[in-house]
Amino acid sequence: MEKMLEFYRCHLKQQILPFWEQAFDDTFAGVFTCFSNDGSRLVSTDKYTWSQARMLWCLSYLLSSHACSKGIEQPRLDALGRQAHRLYSFLHEHVFLPGDLEVCAFVLDREGVPKEPVPGQGLYTSFYADCFVIMAFSRYAHLVGASSIAKEALAVYEKLLRVLDAGVVRTEPYALPEGTKAQSVYMILCNTAHELALCLEGFHMQQAAAVRAQATAYAARIMDTFIDVQSMQLCELTGDDAKQSSLLIRHRNPGHALECMWFCMDVLDDRYIERIEKTMKAMLALGWDDQYGGLFRYVDMQGGQVKGLSDGSPFADLVARTWDYKLWWPHAEALYACLRMYVKTGELTFLDWHRRLSAYTFPTFTAPQGKEWIQIRQRDGRPVDTVVALPVKDPYHIFRMLLLSIELLDAHRKDETNDV
Repeated sequence: MEKMLEFYRCHLKQQILPFWEQAFDDTFAGVFTCFSNDGSRLVSTDKYTWSQARMLWCLSYLLSSHACSKGIEQPRLDALGRQAHRLYSFLHEHVFLPGDLEVCAFVLDREGVPKEPVPGQGLYTSFYADCFVIMAFSRYAHLVGASSIAKEALAVYEKLLRVLDAGVVRTEPYALPEGTKAQSVYMILCNTAHELALCLEGFHMQQAAAVRAQATAYAARIMDTFIDVQSMQLCELTGDDAKQSSLLIRHRNPGHALECMWFCMDVLDDRYIERIEKTMKAMLALGWDDQYGGLFRYVDMQGGQVKGLSDGSPFADLVARTWDYKLWWPHAEALYACLRMYVKTGELTFLDWHRRLSAYTFPTFTAPQGKEWIQIRQRDGRPVDTVVALPVKDPYHIFRMLLLSIELLDAHRKDETNDV
């Protein structure tokens, strides 16, 4: 485990940070993320809100964690701190929309002016962007010790809940089919409420208990509603009986499911732990490609290529067309989920899965030194120069996986030392 800890620290310092340190916009603030798949070309200076917020979350976590920042030179940390401040100011000044049924703009131009992702469809197209702003502000408030920013995060969260309660549930780039419910909605709300609750608890704010209860309720909803108790698979969508033969109802997203399970572990602790463990094992087995290795992007509920009736939507087309792609982010999430479950339970199955995933992930996705990861591969490992949702090289899943894994391994090492 000590070698793993040092490997992750080295990978963060030498592979991930160098790419993103050169991606900040020193003129208008924020960070450029619209790169080609291999990171060699900047294809747009647009700034997607959720990517800006995700970078702020990562920087805030890194700078507030001694375990994660260990070995990084102080001038480098100071420079990242300045970028975090500029990112917060950029979002604070530009991202919020004035309407009662809208929260954050989905995308901004380089200078911070909101723009329509699709002409004619408005500025407010995804509540996921709202959630990432809330989480970023929560972490940044902790970093700088500013209760005013914690209150700002809470105000954004409360407005978001009002918008959702009014029936405005915008989920682009994955618009939900009519008559379905998505676990991703409860998943992101669970993670958002958890991050906000941690922030409010740190400032001893009275609203913390209510937000914590909401996080727990979202996680319990996932565990009680979206897990098929016979197969122990996590369903991405649920619908009425007439929809059970549809491609979107049948499809599973193994990496997303594993990410969801560690979200639920954060919130539920030992509650549902047996169900979480069984679901993780089921989704790992269902998603693994025995021929080439790695996790499929999507699979059918019975394994392999997705099947079922398509509704002709862009989402269904995406699932059918890219089901066998190998993406960077599911593997990053699977790595952390398996490590987390192993440390939690001592179950060697998850350590074995972590080793198997590591043996595939790092050789497959790691770009030349300092160039981060190549984000999309074909089933057999060849790179794909394409877009699979948003035209971004997103600064989150790898960065977050490394931060959380370093923190987890460092704490685990200390616990083992104390037990001796």
